[in-house]
Amino acid sequence: MAESTFSKISWTEFHPNQRRLATGAALTGLGMLVSAAGAGLLVYELARAGRTWTGSWDVHPTELASRTLHQAQAAAQSAKRAGREAWQSYDETSTP
Repeated sequence: MAESTFSKISWTEFHPNQRRLATGAALTGLGMLVSAAGAGLLVYELARAGRTWTGSWDVHPTELASRTLHQAQAAAQSAKRAGREAWQSYDETSTP
């Protein structure tokens, strides 16, 4: 089996600049903090704008949902009543 070039590298000669590594790590950490703060500010502003926008509607979303629920309940009751009446008035002798 042939030896790879990677196994022939002398790792004792590998000496990165410790100060530059520390500076790079510090800048990376600082960048992550700034990025997290920016994302938090973005989410906050979108939520605030959404609340302001929905608050300016003529009909509040809660009231609109309540109306829609009552309409659906009334429609279901009407359909139930119509179905019951149809079954009660069904005459088997009149079918061909």
